[in-house]
Formats: sequence, structure tokens, C-alpha cells
Amino acid sequence: MRYCGIDVSARPGHQQLVTLHERRTAGEPELVASFYAAGDGEAIARTVLGFGGEAVVAVDAPAARRLDLLAAGSALRTALALPAGRYEQHRVCDALLFRRGLPLYPIPASGARARRAWEQWIDEGFALHAALGSLNAYRPHEAGAVEGPVRDGALRFGRVAESYPDAVFGALLGHRPPPKRTPSGLQQRIAALRLRGVVDADGGLWHRTLDELDACAVAYAAFTLANGGGWWTGDAREGVIVLPVAPLLARYETLPPPARLPLA
Repeated sequence: MRYCGIDVSARPGHQQLVTLHERRTAGEPELVASFYAAGDGEAIARTVLGFGGEAVVAVDAPAARRLDLLAAGSALRTALALPAGRYEQHRVCDALLFRRGLPLYPIPASGARARRAWEQWIDEGFALHAALGSLNAYRPHEAGAVEGPVRDGALRFGRVAESYPDAVFGALLGHRPPPKRTPSGLQQRIAALRLRGVVDADGGLWHRTLDELDACAVAYAAFTLANGGGWWTGDAREGVIVLPVAPLLARYETLPPPARLPLA
């Protein structure tokens, strides 16, 4: 089985693929990471589909636009006890994670196109999900539910899930990690992966780029989906996000800054 993670970039030729596969040794089982050269979405999809029925995939980009299920006055807003004026331009999955302290980017509504440069990754993500359509998007069939545990046999609902690296790392650590470009942020992310048995036989995870580590994180989410673990959140009509722990905490906070003495 190949557990695939795809980190999506706004630059068409910079999509990043990492796969994990299980290796059992005399000690604890390991998840061996394989890192692929960055490329365009077509090449990434072609590589993943080449694994055949052995592929389970997590993509760090939305599969579809929001349906405005949380528009002002909607019954779902009332059911979720959302404060007035907030989360109206979020998908359900994004709002539920944002409320826990795991913020995500806003997703364009149905019929809208991303216009700003930083939003181009969203269209790249839509294209990737479409190219992987034969594997089917993961949509749990639990009437009325907007989150819950990933159960055994989850792959019958689809083999391509949406996930997000920062949310994955936050869920694994139990708090929001520092920015990934800081020494402590990088250290915590690598430690979170290594503690879950992820290994890189070619020099270790410290030699990898930030994009490769992000792809590795969502590949771990794909692993938990395939093995009936983790947690999903969202409304299946517009997409759900899978994270590799169950249950999620009510809130993920940043750690307090380290102590610093005052100057004389």
C-alpha cells in the first residue's frame, strides 16, 4: 500500500509528492518515506495512479468550492452555535477547525475563481483532485454529522482525502506549532513525524525541504485514513478534512514564548 501526500503550490511545476509505505523490522513498524522530484499536477497524478489500487492519497488543497452552507440565517449555523457575522465565507470543515484554533485559508464560493496570486494554489488543487477522480473523493456517509472518527473500512467512501499540514502537525503535537521557518517550528514538525514512525533512509528528515515535510505530514493523514484512524470534519456535500488523531481537542493554542530577562 502506498500512502501518498501531495503539497500543492501556486507555481504549476512545483507540486510535491511524498509516499509512505510500511516496513516491519524486529522493533516497531516503520513508515518509510519516498520523496519525489517536484513537478506539475499531471505528472503527480500520473505517478499516483500508476500505483493502481494500492494508493491512498491526501492533498493539502480543497477538492471543491464552498457552497455557502454557513451563510447568514442558515439552519446549520444555528446547529453549530456559530457567532453572528463569523465564518459566513467558510466551508463547514474550515469553520470547525478555525474555531479550534487551526486556521485555514478561505475557499472561493461555487462559480468564483481565485483572482489574487497567492490563491492560485487553490485552482492547482482543484485540478489535482479532478485528475485523481478515478480514486474517488473521501466522503463519509453519516447523515446529519459534520465530524466524527474515521472508522475501519473508510476507503469504501473514497481514497482521496483533503488534509492540511499545519492542522496535521497541530493535531499530532496537541498545540499550534511555531512558524515552520523557525528552528523550533521545524524541530517540532520533524519530531512529530519521527514519533509516529516516519523514517527517511536517505539522510534523514532534516535534509528535506519545508514542502517535502508538508507533503510527508499529509501522507501520514492518508495512512491513518487507510487504517481506520483519525478524525474527519466538515459537510460531505462540499468536502471534509481528515486529520490523523481522534478525537480532536476542543482548542489548539500556541505555546507561551520562552522566558527572557530584562536588560539593565
